[in-house]
Amino acid sequence: MATPSVAPQPKAPVPRRRNPLHRRTDSLRFWVRVVFALALALAAALTVLLGLHLYADGRAEAAKQAAGLHQVDAVAATQPVSAGVDTWISTLTWTDAGHSYREQAPVPPATAPGDHVSIWVNAQEAPQPDPIPAVQSAGSAATYSLAVFSGAVLLLSGGYAYSRHRIDACAWKSWENEWAKVEPEWTHRA
Repeated sequence: MATPSVAPQPKAPVPRRRNPLHRRTDSLRFWVRVVFALALALAAALTVLLGLHLYADGRAEAAKQAAGLHQVDAVAATQPVSAGVDTWISTLTWTDAGHSYREQAPVPPATAPGDHVSIWVNAQEAPQPDPIPAVQSAGSAATYSLAVFSGAVLLLSGGYAYSRHRIDACAWKSWENEWAKVEPEWTHRA
């Protein structure tokens, strides 16, 4: 038996038949899922941009803080004393530009007299707080970004759940209406 060299082709395109079981709510469910997924992707992208912006702002603030300051190597002259929660102060001495200075400044709690401590001072040689470190800027940016993304996910998930609930309610109403028409025929209670 010979095989045909060309597969038979229909003379006209086959019309697409609509699935009688496919309802409008099925399409709505699909599109709600698509919109939800796109909204989550957009929220993730915007959150990353927010994090990068917050980190850049933190670094700019640190640069502004450090602009009028310089670091000096000081020597602890006294044992540190507590000055509040996680704050220890000691008298420090240092020499800068040929002048000797003696001031109290925050130090690590394990500092002993004679230990060298690096501190930031302004043009008047007054001790100042350290500029914001890069790790703190990154941590703050990540924390705020994560909080914003969590809120966006919570909000979007709530909207998704509500829309699914409304679609399901419409589907049940549709099923009830159709069953009210078909049930008398099937049960012969016309």
